[in-house]
Amino acid sequence: MTDGGGSLPAAVRTLPGVQDPLSLLERVEREPYPALLFSGRVDRDAGRFSVIASDPFQILRFRRGRGILKSRRREVMLEGDPWKMLRQALDPVRVPGIPGIPFAGGAIGYLGYGLGRCAVPWRRGAPPSEGPELHLAFYDRAFVVDHLEHCTHLVATGLPETAPARQREKQMLDLARLIRTAASGPPRPSPRRDPAPSAPSFRTSLGDYLRAIRRAKEHLSEGEIYQVNLSHRVEVEGDWDPFPLYRKLMDIHGARFSAYLALADRVVLCASPERLVRLEGKRAETRPIKGTRARSADPGEDVRAAETLALAPKERAENVMIVDLARNDLGRVCAPGSVKVEDLCRVESLPSVHHLVSRVSGILRSDRDRVDLVRALFPGGSMTGAPKIRAMEIIDELEGGDRGIYSGSVGYFSFDGDLDLNIVIRTVILRQGAARLQVGGAILVDSDPEGEYQETLDKARPILDLLQRRGPDGEGEHA
Repeated sequence: MTDGGGSLPAAVRTLPGVQDPLSLLERVEREPYPALLFSGRVDRDAGRFSVIASDPFQILRFRRGRGILKSRRREVMLEGDPWKMLRQALDPVRVPGIPGIPFAGGAIGYLGYGLGRCAVPWRRGAPPSEGPELHLAFYDRAFVVDHLEHCTHLVATGLPETAPARQREKQMLDLARLIRTAASGPPRPSPRRDPAPSAPSFRTSLGDYLRAIRRAKEHLSEGEIYQVNLSHRVEVEGDWDPFPLYRKLMDIHGARFSAYLALADRVVLCASPERLVRLEGKRAETRPIKGTRARSADPGEDVRAAETLALAPKERAENVMIVDLARNDLGRVCAPGSVKVEDLCRVESLPSVHHLVSRVSGILRSDRDRVDLVRALFPGGSMTGAPKIRAMEIIDELEGGDRGIYSGSVGYFSFDGDLDLNIVIRTVILRQGAARLQVGGAILVDSDPEGEYQETLDKARPILDLLQRRGPDGEGEHA
C-alpha cells in the first residue's frame, strides 16, 4: 500500500560537469535517510553512474514476519511474505523511464541475508535476526551523476502527488531544491573527534573457525554440497564520524558497487565490488566473484599474483560452480535459451586484491517480474555455496549467528521498473559505538583450513587498518 503512483514522466535538468558524489552526499547528509550508491571505479559496463538521494516519502521495513510501510501521511502494518510486500509497495509507484538515465526515482536500501530464508522452502535452525531483514526508502528526487558523459542529472518525480497539476508543480519545486543543493557550498563541519579505536575482537576464534571448515569439509566429502561459504565477524569499538570514515574507505577501497546508507540506528559503509543482479528492461545480469589473491606492492609480484589466480584450479572451480548456480537461478525466471555466460573467470584487480569475476545474463520471461528475479537469485550464490538451500542450512549450523546485512544486497529499485543490487561484502556497519565487519570465503573439499582463514584476513586487513588509525577522521599512526 502506498500514497499513490505517478503517470507523468520525471522532470530532468542536466548540469554540465560531474558533481562529486561524495560532496553531494555531504550536502544532504543531515537530511533524513541520506543515501549514496557510488561507482568508485568507473567503467561503461558496471561503474558509470552514482545516485544520491535523501528525505524519502515512504519507507518499507520487514522484520520477523511483519512489515511496516510508513509514509509522511500514514503508517500501515503488513504481515506475510516479504516478497509480496515488496511487490505491493513497488507496483503502484511507477513512472516512465528516462532515456540514458538508469534511476527515475526509486527505492534505495538493503535486503538482509535473512530475507533469503523467505525465498526458500526451509526455516529450521535459523538464528534470530538482529535487525530488519529489509529496509527500503522511496525517494521522489535524486542526483544521478554520469561519470562517463561528465554530467549530472537532477531527477524529480513529483511523487507522492498523483494529480497531474500538483505533480508537475512539485517536480518544479523539487528541481529548484536540487539546483540549490548542487550550487551550495559544503556544510559547516562538525567538530572532529578521535575514534579511540580498540583492538579487533573476533566473534569466532581461530580454532572455532578452523573446526567449522573441517566440519564443512565433512559435509562436502559426504556429497551433501559442492561448495559452502563460511564467514566470521570482526568488531572494533570506537567513535567514528561516519561520513569522513566513508571518504577514507573510498580512498583505499573504492569499488563499482559502493554505498552509504544512514539508517535510524546504524550507518552502512559499503565498498562492494560484486553485483548480485541488474535488470534493464527485460535483460538481467549477474556478476559472481569467486577466487581471490592479495595484491603486492612490487609490480612484478603483483602481475604474477594475477596470472597465478587466472590459472589456479581451486579458484576457477569455485567460480565455475557459482556460475552454474547463477545459470540455474536465472533459468527459473528467464526465457528458455536466453541465459548466457558472457565472461568466465576474468581477473579483475582492486586496490588490495585480485578477483576472478564472471558475468551471466538472461531475458526475463513475460510472466515474471523484477521481484521474481531478485527472489530467484537471492542471496547470491557466491555467499552461500551450492546447492543453495543445503549450503544455507550448513551456514546457520556452523556460523552460529545472524549475518544481518552482510552477504545480502544494497541497491535500488527504480520507479521505471529497472533495478541494480550489489552483494554486501567489504562493508562496515557502524552501530552503538562499534564498527562491525564480516569476511568469509568458499570452502571446497580440498580447501586448506589455515589458508582459507588467511584469505579472510587478506580481505579484512585494509578495512581493519583504516578503523584502527587514531586521530580525527582516521588520520595519524596506527594504534
